[in-house]
Amino acid sequence: MTLCRVIDDIATYEVEKGRGQIATGIECYMRDYGVSTEVAMDKFQEMAETAWKDVNEGILQPTPVSTKILTRILNLARIIDVTYKHNQDGYTHPEKVLKPHIIALLVDSIEI
Repeated sequence: MTLCRVIDDIATYEVEKGRGQIATGIECYMRDYGVSTEVAMDKFQEMAETAWKDVNEGILQPTPVSTKILTRILNLARIIDVTYKHNQDGYTHPEKVLKPHIIALLVDSIEI
């Protein structure tokens, strides 16, 4: 899924660069188009926003694909968005990014 890939590339670029990984999406875009890191990051952010619009539009349109399957795809994208929210790498550092969400959901849940 392009959306998940782009969100991951934005959030993990600095960490991957620090590890010496040069085959990141951001690095490839910079090399291919001869642009700075900032321009590449802005472009990837724009691609993520466009991909979200495409996902939301696709969910709302009639399709022969089961709504249950489409909902699971949407939920995967939502999980990736939360995991890498605000350009933070929640996969590498779940204690910083994901822990507050898990506590809010399971520990401090709202009683009905």
